[in-house]
Amino acid sequence: MTNPEDRFDLCDKRRAILGDAGHMLVLGGPGSGKTTIALLKARRMVLERLQPAQSVLFLSFSNAAIRRILESAGSVLTRDVGRQVEIKTYHSFAWDILQSHGYLLSSQRTLGIVAAQDAAVIRAGLEDDEWLAEEDRLFQEDGRATYDQFAPRAADILERSAVVRDCFCSAHPLILVDEFQDTDEDQWRLVRALSKNSEIIALGDTEQRIYAWRKGVSPKRLNEFAETLGADTYDFQNENNRSPATGIAGYARGLLSPDVHLVLPDDIAFKRFRPGQFAIGLRAGLIKTWNETVKRTGHRDITVAVAARSRTMVRLISDALAQKLTLGVKEHGPVPHDVMFDQMQITLASRVIAYLLASQQNPRDERLAGALERISAVFRSSGKKTAIKTSDRLLGWAEKCRHGKVPSTKCVTALTAAFDAIDAAGFSGSPTDDWLLVRRALERADADELKRTGDHARYLRLLRRGSAIEDQLAELWKEAGTYAGAEAALDNAILLDQMTDSHREVSSISVMTMHQLKGREYDAVLLVEDQHRTFRGRDQEPPYMETRRLLQVSLTRARHFAYVLSATKNATLDVLFED
Repeated sequence: MTNPEDRFDLCDKRRAILGDAGHMLVLGGPGSGKTTIALLKARRMVLERLQPAQSVLFLSFSNAAIRRILESAGSVLTRDVGRQVEIKTYHSFAWDILQSHGYLLSSQRTLGIVAAQDAAVIRAGLEDDEWLAEEDRLFQEDGRATYDQFAPRAADILERSAVVRDCFCSAHPLILVDEFQDTDEDQWRLVRALSKNSEIIALGDTEQRIYAWRKGVSPKRLNEFAETLGADTYDFQNENNRSPATGIAGYARGLLSPDVHLVLPDDIAFKRFRPGQFAIGLRAGLIKTWNETVKRTGHRDITVAVAARSRTMVRLISDALAQKLTLGVKEHGPVPHDVMFDQMQITLASRVIAYLLASQQNPRDERLAGALERISAVFRSSGKKTAIKTSDRLLGWAEKCRHGKVPSTKCVTALTAAFDAIDAAGFSGSPTDDWLLVRRALERADADELKRTGDHARYLRLLRRGSAIEDQLAELWKEAGTYAGAEAALDNAILLDQMTDSHREVSSISVMTMHQLKGREYDAVLLVEDQHRTFRGRDQEPPYMETRRLLQVSLTRARHFAYVLSATKNATLDVLFED
């Protein structure tokens, strides 16, 4: 059998990592080989030291990073070895602990999850200390945990119970932790507890610390790990194996040195669009990015990420790509693309549509009340005072409807008209077509509350041809000729998506925030800003180190080509390098 270690040029540092035992800290920039050496270490551990019931645990922050790790694992681990390497997020591992031993902290024997969108609704209008108290009550009395409670509760269990800690450490004698610079205090507590009986290898890079705004994240975390655990440190410095034949990595790394004068390499294009020309500039930039990447790779089976700093900008990009556009004399159709949103209002708005699908047989007053209650949650989840007032108003109307006193407000009248339009058209039994029927009825309604709900639901990425939720809705229709149960089916799909991020980019082009780029790889990356929503965000103090780190991470997601698109005014690269 071929040893995969023979395929790599292993320096003395890498050989020491493979041969030595104990806690280790492995540092290196994007593409430096941290993941590869970690997987090779896992392979040795499985072959030389593990018992059949044991496994190596590889922890990462995001499921996007996990998919990248799995892709790398395919070239390093055989199927037999891979069975003893578990790759999980902090959330999923912490949930394993809570599912098996959460009863030690809660009054309930079994625990449930407060979905992220429901947590947003409950939290709206509460002060931080009030929300913490409510989270504690939900956990202690109801046996329900929010995602934010997973790590601290799991850490509590491992710190308090040596028996439970020994159980998990025995199951995982070696634990690999990716992107360790971004761990918060509770995740660090979890790792410290496990380090008492398991070997920990942390992978990190101080220059990729783009989540400094998260509560509990410390710029000293990597040093804390090395000092607290007495870990040997191995630094791969500026090595890059992801795009070694390009100048992307060098330029991106140079951004972290404010005093260094940088010249754009051939692998990065920087263009500006004139005022009022955003859609044209975006489409031209995407065409250039696509064609240049096809030329460099020699094939058309490529992936392109289009990313911006803010979610608002992501919406603008998606809307622009969804429109027909004329460039010169040629008309270009809409661009198929995936949009990666994690906003609560999207899932809550989708719940409204699922309810309208499922409740067609309900009495009209009850159906109105249920819809208004769910629409109120869409607004409340934003947490803004005006939105909470709108939510309260909608709840008041819902209560009146439930008691047979339907108010003659513009919103309720428009909702009644939407019901009439839906009922007149009738459902066809095609989940996607019927979903669109309901969504468009809301979008066309003569009430802002309904229009905004329909607009939010446009960005749901779970419902597509061949998806699990479409299959479940089709099965409901097949069994009963109705969509009764659609709301529960949607909630289950959303919960699964939040826990496992089962989404895969189906289109060649994906639109997302720059923070979502982390852990992913694409053939090309197109970064987009306008004069109001720049890459700098709230980072307004020179030398803009937060922005520089974000750009460095974003650019190095590209294997072959990167394109930066800015407005002629207030372009970030101009601001960074102005004299």
